[in-house]
Amino acid sequence: MIKGRQTIEIGEVCCSIGFENGFFRNEFDAILSDYSRQGFCSERRPEMAITVKKTRPTPPGASSQNIFCHSLEYGSLCATLLFDIREFKGEIGFSIKGFDRYTPVRGIELIETFISTAYIFYFLLNERGTFIHSCGISDEGNGYIFAGAGGNGKSTIAKLSHPRTILCDEMVLLQTNRYGEKMAYGTPFSGESESINSGVPCKGIYFIEKSKVTEISPLSRMNGVAELMKEGITGSFISIESIQKIYPYTRLLTLLCELLKGVPCYQMKFKKDNSFWEAILGQRKQACEKK
Repeated sequence: MIKGRQTIEIGEVCCSIGFENGFFRNEFDAILSDYSRQGFCSERRPEMAITVKKTRPTPPGASSQNIFCHSLEYGSLCATLLFDIREFKGEIGFSIKGFDRYTPVRGIELIETFISTAYIFYFLLNERGTFIHSCGISDEGNGYIFAGAGGNGKSTIAKLSHPRTILCDEMVLLQTNRYGEKMAYGTPFSGESESINSGVPCKGIYFIEKSKVTEISPLSRMNGVAELMKEGITGSFISIESIQKIYPYTRLLTLLCELLKGVPCYQMKFKKDNSFWEAILGQRKQACEKK
């Protein structure tokens, strides 16, 4: 019996989450409460559905080309995701070797990991967008993405951007909307700051590096694509052999080239103050004056 289905929303795409016999539902309620408070829960009709089960599903046979199967082990907990890449429906099943105080936390983290996996598949296979390991900021309705690996300063950028709106300080969605606009969306997969469920037109992507000076240098679109392919979310995800069979690098290259049309990319060194915003806005003003 599936109890208490909840629908979450990321980038205007909804996913229904259900818990068979309530398994892990109580533990995940705290996360769902956070999602709801930040605006990531929805009553809209879902495009995807995932069910959490107490037992691990049986891996499909070799002939089941539409079913993606992936397992992760975390301490005494092992979880398997079966996901239909055509129907965008799946199930997460667990096996528990030994229950300890960390087991609920590990279970929550694995469920979140597989939810993000389902969303990655949806946006990639529908040629709509990609997650970026980044901080997203909204300034007067304009979106800016600050991309970088752990330790490069995403959380610092978020803290220094007050009173601007933080979309997310860890994972941002870059997506093309129905009107062809390139949009930056917050996701619930955050770090130190709370996220919001909001999307704004993306006016630039900045690949960040901490420094003693603030310097912004333009990058070509292909250099921006190369940076996105290695930055640690989608690039690493599709490097898995089983995913390469579903979504090869050539397809990601085509998608990123399309996503970056009209979105300027930059290399940005910044010191620990908010002077980088003066540089960004000054640069945008100059670009507008040239048009």
